[in-house]
Amino acid sequence: MPNVLRGRFDPTHGARSGGFRDGARRPAAGPRCGRMEGVSSPDPAPSTTPRDPAVLSAAQAKRMRSSITGLLIALAVTLAVIIPVLLFSPGQRAETYRPAVDVSGIAAQAAAAAGFRPVSVMPPGWSANYARFNAGTTTGVPNWEVGYVSGDQQFIALTQAAARRANPTWVAQVTDNAPVTSDRTVAGQRFELRDKAGTKSLIATIGGSTVVLRGQASDAALTTLAAAVVDDLRGNGTSTPSGTTTGTSSTPAASPSSSPTP
Repeated sequence: MPNVLRGRFDPTHGARSGGFRDGARRPAAGPRCGRMEGVSSPDPAPSTTPRDPAVLSAAQAKRMRSSITGLLIALAVTLAVIIPVLLFSPGQRAETYRPAVDVSGIAAQAAAAAGFRPVSVMPPGWSANYARFNAGTTTGVPNWEVGYVSGDQQFIALTQAAARRANPTWVAQVTDNAPVTSDRTVAGQRFELRDKAGTKSLIATIGGSTVVLRGQASDAALTTLAAAVVDDLRGNGTSTPSGTTTGTSSTPAASPSSSPTP
């Protein structure tokens, strides 16, 4: 039989002893030495030794103080120039930005295309911020428009069209479907009064054209402009409340249901 390794387990050496051919005892196993792959050493702990703060040299500190001083001086000079300009400049008023509108000149140019004499009157102290003629491509009614501004900054829009074309539908569009509330007589001319949410409209047919005055203005401002419009349009003759032009004046009828002639 072949030689069989016999022996016993020696716990002190971690190996079986005896049984070698030469009878020698197997050396005890020692710790294995070698490299450990995949294991990194921990980072060294940061140093806790406090560092001394950076100290500016005398030259650096002097340059820094000089820069700050120069900045303050420049700021003071700038303020010294700007503040007097702001204090002594005149206040800006709304009139400064109001465009100068030549209502009479624009009205004269639009008269041929309008087919009626456009209103071009300007009450004393009033101004206009626009004056234009619309061909009526959307409404089918060519019309003349002027934006009047009273001396106390109340706005009233004037819209004028030929009486033969100023139908009730067009009047309703211009007045934003405002209901008829009453009528008012100004300078001998009866106007229909409409009111919707504080926006008032005065409507009358004068000298062959229908005029609508509309705005959130006071009754006094509306009356002032209405009187000026009546005087301006009656320069071509005197109109009756129905819009018929005659050579003499007539007393307007007091009908609360008066409306512009289509």
